[in-house]
Amino acid sequence: MPENNITLDGARKMLLDSPRTLIYTHGHPDADTLGSALALKLALKKAGCEAYVTCLDPIPARLAFLADEPMPEGFEPDLVCAVDVASYMMLGIKDDSLRGRIDLKIDHHRIGEDYAKFNYTDEASAACGEIIFDLLGGDIDGEIAAPLYAAVASDTGCFRFSNTTARTHVIAARLTEYGVDTARLNHLLFESRSVGEIAALRLALESLEYHCGGRLAIVCFTNEDKKKYGFDDDCISAHNSLTREIEGVELGITLRQKSNDPDAWKISMRSGESVDVSALCGVFGGGGHIRAAGCEITAPDAKTARETILHEAVKAFENE
Repeated sequence: MPENNITLDGARKMLLDSPRTLIYTHGHPDADTLGSALALKLALKKAGCEAYVTCLDPIPARLAFLADEPMPEGFEPDLVCAVDVASYMMLGIKDDSLRGRIDLKIDHHRIGEDYAKFNYTDEASAACGEIIFDLLGGDIDGEIAAPLYAAVASDTGCFRFSNTTARTHVIAARLTEYGVDTARLNHLLFESRSVGEIAALRLALESLEYHCGGRLAIVCFTNEDKKKYGFDDDCISAHNSLTREIEGVELGITLRQKSNDPDAWKISMRSGESVDVSALCGVFGGGGHIRAAGCEITAPDAKTARETILHEAVKAFENE
């Protein structure tokens, strides 16, 4: 568990005292990191500060409604903040060019790294959006509430995952009081599938493999697959939970070859009650939640990538 060296009140003061803030999301962004960052940016703007959100990876088309306006050329922040970014590697950068440049980290992952000058982590929060809700202290309007709701709903699987708490429901209820169109947001997040996502789903079902007596399921997407069937990385992300939804599967793994770096493989894991995937991904320098986590590995081909992950993953069942 990361160690806090700043309170939430201290983080709020730090942000409000900075005239210009740059907010980083994690690479390969989801709705929690984007929604939390956008809500924070809007709140800072409302308070008279200048702020922008940036991500080192493209924003998925299905999450375009959470994208910020482009950062103007020459913008020089007084404060650099990272939201929902558990470790430095999760920023999506392989070099050390941002090391020492992140002033404040706000996160909720149990396993992570204190890479910022000031770090605040609350693992009891189901989503980083819950922390931003608390940080804003009720200074919220309808524009701010919408991305916050998207953040909380997304990281709880529309309030279905085990990380959902009574506090989660209270925060969601409070946000709806600001006029958030929850039906529209839930549709965008959970019920909207592109043609490319359907193509990716078809390939996932064709490439599905079972191990450990059916308790472990794994699917793999290569760059050749993406080119042949006409879908991109964003389409794959929509199916990260597919393997875990199969009856009897306790550990589901999705491998994706990175389009801009063929030797790099993005790994997403989902689990039931018996496997801590944050610890498993931590072996490879990643992290996340107990039941949903990710990491990245280097491998020359799909076979090697699959074998590398399986070598560690099967250990989760060896001592039972």
